[in-house]
Amino acid sequence: NVRRELWGYDFADVISIPSKHVERSFLERGFPKEKLFRNPYGVDLTMFPPTAKPQNKVPTLVFAGTWSLQKGCDVLAKAMEGQPWRLIHVGSVGDAPLPKPANFESRGMVSQSKLVGIYVQADVFVQPSRQEGLSLVQAQALSCGLPLVCTDRTGGEDLAELLEDPSWVTVVKPDDVTALRAGIEQALVRAGTQTGLRDILGAVRERLSWRAYGERYDEELKRRVALMKIET
Repeated sequence: NVRRELWGYDFADVISIPSKHVERSFLERGFPKEKLFRNPYGVDLTMFPPTAKPQNKVPTLVFAGTWSLQKGCDVLAKAMEGQPWRLIHVGSVGDAPLPKPANFESRGMVSQSKLVGIYVQADVFVQPSRQEGLSLVQAQALSCGLPLVCTDRTGGEDLAELLEDPSWVTVVKPDDVTALRAGIEQALVRAGTQTGLRDILGAVRERLSWRAYGERYDEELKRRVALMKIET
């Protein structure tokens, strides 16, 4: 499988990737930058509308995904220790042990249609992954108006570039409990400034849509084909 994948990268004229950290991994391995096309994934905006600010007595975080080491959940559990926060987990349980404290709740697997009902209960979305291509739940959370705290291995910094105010996304290094805790504290302060309907995307909302993703892809394909015609 690895040999086949590496052959494909060499054979292809263009490699489509979703995020900066994926791009960096190709550049570190000697691939030419002009062969890479970075295009962040989109989200179904109709499924994830802006949500009302919750009236939480305890600052509440939400993490969506498999509770696993790949997702950095062990780091998140350590960052939660001794903090006056509540954490809701949505998804399956993988190779990381679930925390025991009373301020942690694992809801298990839920359908996409029910995620909004959980996002609306939280003040901040956290994605502490050690590696992702681009985690789609981050775009869902931003679309619902939640500030995002993520590592630089999740694609969150690419989503931040699509916002009018990138400061709604706090990016930290993976495997750093102190940085993650500080990032959460910073995001909770930002969340405290929100009132009424939380609409982080505002006028640029369409930038995070699947339509925008497809249009960027279409434009790049046309550009590449035009270049090939010039070369021939």
